[in-house]
Amino acid sequence: MTATGVHLEGVTKSFGAVDVIGGVDMQIGKGEFAVFVGPSGCGKSTLLRMIAGLEDTTSGSIHIGARDVTHEDPAKREVAMVFQSYALYPHLSVFENMAFSLRLARRPRKEVEEKVNRAAGILQLTDHLHKKPAQLSGGQRQRVAIGRAIVRAPEVFLFDEPLSNLDAELRVQMRLELARLHKALGTTMIYVTHDQVEAMTLADKIFVLKSGMVQQAGAPLDLYDDPVNRFVAGFIGSPGMNFLEATVSAHDTDGIRARPKGQPDLDLSVPITSRPAIDSAISLGMRPEHLTLTDGPGLQVTVDVAEELGGISYQYGALQDGSPVIFQQVGARHGLRGTVQNLLPEPGRIFAFDAGGQRVR
Repeated sequence: MTATGVHLEGVTKSFGAVDVIGGVDMQIGKGEFAVFVGPSGCGKSTLLRMIAGLEDTTSGSIHIGARDVTHEDPAKREVAMVFQSYALYPHLSVFENMAFSLRLARRPRKEVEEKVNRAAGILQLTDHLHKKPAQLSGGQRQRVAIGRAIVRAPEVFLFDEPLSNLDAELRVQMRLELARLHKALGTTMIYVTHDQVEAMTLADKIFVLKSGMVQQAGAPLDLYDDPVNRFVAGFIGSPGMNFLEATVSAHDTDGIRARPKGQPDLDLSVPITSRPAIDSAISLGMRPEHLTLTDGPGLQVTVDVAEELGGISYQYGALQDGSPVIFQQVGARHGLRGTVQNLLPEPGRIFAFDAGGQRVR
């Protein structure tokens, strides 16, 4: 099984007068696990189907390895796709489901048995090859669907939200299995999800999409630590980043000082090199784990909900002007619901965004 890179240049897709993919450029390296993530309707599944050849490309080009496959039939693209629905044949055994494409291609019986048994071993399905899909759990059925793709020995695997039908525990288990599968096979994989936790867990490279455009691409922690705009900052991370409206109150040697709305006695130091005008409006972004309790002046938050998770907890509240705030506590066992707490962000951990949502650096 070989690995091949995928390259998109200026790819667009229109349905009539509606543009759903707008000029996407994308480079996925050989053997990478790439994840398309974004809210519903952002175009991630459409983009995946275009790579598979299930949707026509309006303009631009798609290359798999050195081949231009923009207008090539899906069967010739050397890709295998795994959908949200398992799409298994209920009257066939696990073995026959996995062997179906090889039988259709009239491959020799010995080759079929070798490839199916190898895939079953990788996916821990060897003891279930004789069973029908109805006798399997949801996670096992999804593994059969993945096994059916593996036996084809594709150059690229395409996954379209394959874990959406599983319960929470199975989703976690299958995420780990997919990560191990990628490590074992070394094949290029492209995965679509709206779940940023899945993206952060699985990806070598994440592409964050919004309205048919790539907002940012990079390694998971690069996007987490250095988002280019407010959308990416709010989408990557769970719970999401806090955003507070503020005005620039002063310039100093390390950046600027900003005063959050409704906090007249609090100036926060924001480490940026640019110098927005005094009294200009900006947004401040702070992650929940970067807010700490203080006995001195800080953001005054009234806590109304506590999410206790054992080792950590997330406290949900609001400022006096109603702006929502989430902050994290590690190891704390005392509830804060109904109390007013003062919070300060860690030095150097505040992001700034302009009125258009772009990062101010």
